[in-house]
Amino acid sequence: MTAAVAEAPSGVAAEPPAPVDGARAPRSGVRVVLAVLALLVVYGALSLANDPRAFLGTDTGGKVATLRAMDARGDLDPDLGYWAEQYDPHGVAHPIALNYHIGDRWVNVTTLPMIYAAVPLHELGGLRGILLLPMLGGCLSALAARALARRIAARDRDRAGWVTFWAVSLATPVVVYSLDFWEHTLGLAAMLWGVVALLDVADRPAPLVDGASAVSSGERAEPVSPAGWRAAALGGAAFGLAATMRTEAIVYAAVTFVVVGVTLLVHRRRDVLRIGAAAAVGFVVPLGLNHLFERVVLGQGLRASRASSAVSDGGNDVGDRLGDAFRTTVGVNNFHPPAADWVIGGLIAAFVAIAVVLMLRGRRWPVLAWVALLGAALLYVVRFGDGLGFVPGMLVASPLAVAGLVGGWSSTSGRRVAAIAIGALPLVWLYQYRGGANPQWGGRYVLLSGALLAVLGVVALCARGRSALVPIVVAGLLVTGCGLGWLSVRSQGVADSAAVLDTTAPVLSIGLPHQLREWGASYGPERRWLTAELASELPVALDVLDAVGARRLTVVARTRSQAPRRLGPFVRTGREALPGVPGVDLVVARYQRA
Repeated sequence: MTAAVAEAPSGVAAEPPAPVDGARAPRSGVRVVLAVLALLVVYGALSLANDPRAFLGTDTGGKVATLRAMDARGDLDPDLGYWAEQYDPHGVAHPIALNYHIGDRWVNVTTLPMIYAAVPLHELGGLRGILLLPMLGGCLSALAARALARRIAARDRDRAGWVTFWAVSLATPVVVYSLDFWEHTLGLAAMLWGVVALLDVADRPAPLVDGASAVSSGERAEPVSPAGWRAAALGGAAFGLAATMRTEAIVYAAVTFVVVGVTLLVHRRRDVLRIGAAAAVGFVVPLGLNHLFERVVLGQGLRASRASSAVSDGGNDVGDRLGDAFRTTVGVNNFHPPAADWVIGGLIAAFVAIAVVLMLRGRRWPVLAWVALLGAALLYVVRFGDGLGFVPGMLVASPLAVAGLVGGWSSTSGRRVAAIAIGALPLVWLYQYRGGANPQWGGRYVLLSGALLAVLGVVALCARGRSALVPIVVAGLLVTGCGLGWLSVRSQGVADSAAVLDTTAPVLSIGLPHQLREWGASYGPERRWLTAELASELPVALDVLDAVGARRLTVVARTRSQAPRRLGPFVRTGREALPGVPGVDLVVARYQRA
């Protein structure tokens, strides 16, 4: 893959950059290795503030529960199991939500390779050891952001690349997801590298003829060189790899293919079909291999069913999807009514945008820019004055993304990146899973859009000097610091609430479908847990408890009315508030068989 040639002011392709000095390349490689190691150390230090028994979301709980089940059995079968299967063969009251009942297995993961990659890390380092995977994903995402910045920057590319590396890795949602056992950073890294490779194909100058660009020399351009084919295939494969972990990667791949295809239609029309075929083949290969792996392990596919489910559900309940779109763009989730939430988040993004626009017009910050930035800061104070919590809006969680949205359009390469970031959003909103927009940081389904815009923002601010860059990066660090603080508070609260549970008596969750999944690090084959999400499921759970002759029972519920004085054959002996996550009020009640 070769770097894109910088555009001359007149719009004519400039001369290709001079070859890299042979002695300089090894030094650059050493710097990259040292930077990655330093970033891993930073991520490791930040992770120490979190309790490893709790996580950013319930999906992680299902993965960790699976790892614990595999470790308890001493095998590599991703079967979560179900202690009451003989009394509840359909798993109506299975404690861990969102199971796939495949044959005699109960599967609660959707990315098998990540689980198997985590097995040796879990054996060596336990729940902290498995965090190496998302941390590596964060490092790879930062490296891809650096590579993209070097291709977009008009001058001083090395400086722009390294500033982007550290800004994206520490001042955007990337760092928050790097500290949780989720596949988000790994999927993001694959998508970012896919964008880098495919934009290299789009930005590639005509092949060299006698050491000069065919375009600049006026000679007829020949078809793309074999290196371009490799870049197209690698870019497609990177997106295919991402799609084995993140369903939205399919949408981003499609939009990237369209942007690159339009570019080729304008400049190298004869290459469109061949480059498109190479990218398509590259995209399909990882998906096919992953599907084959799933069939070997489980007897059927997982990712394909999730993708087909998302497609079949796409477009339904437009009102809900529109609300989720606002939440994942400008939501601040500070427990106000949704409209007030979105207004606050929209004003924050608008103030940051005004400050960036005013600053990009000159070398110095005008007074009005500082006033706008102060307005954004005050609204952040209003948000976090209610306490730490999720910030689901992409533009609120990442001021650098706002900077890229308003200032990343100065070059052709930048406009292509912006087209990918913005063009994919409506499709993601149309097909993303509904109902999970609030409990996430910075819009986990639109992480690629946020990262691409952040890269554009850093490059644009770097071009204006330190006085422009520092305030926005500092703002990003402060907001991200609140996200890290929330992850710490949340993980410790969830872990502490799990400690309240009786380990010798059955536990029944009522009206809380994901609560026991939240406590996945405490789940094991010896735990007799049950979940009754709906009122119709409660009799099934009580029948199971009656069948096993349970004498005592612990109930976890959302409201006091869901833990009444009598519950089937059980009589309540005590009821109290469950300590745990701030802002989430739960009830725990103790029961004895009458």
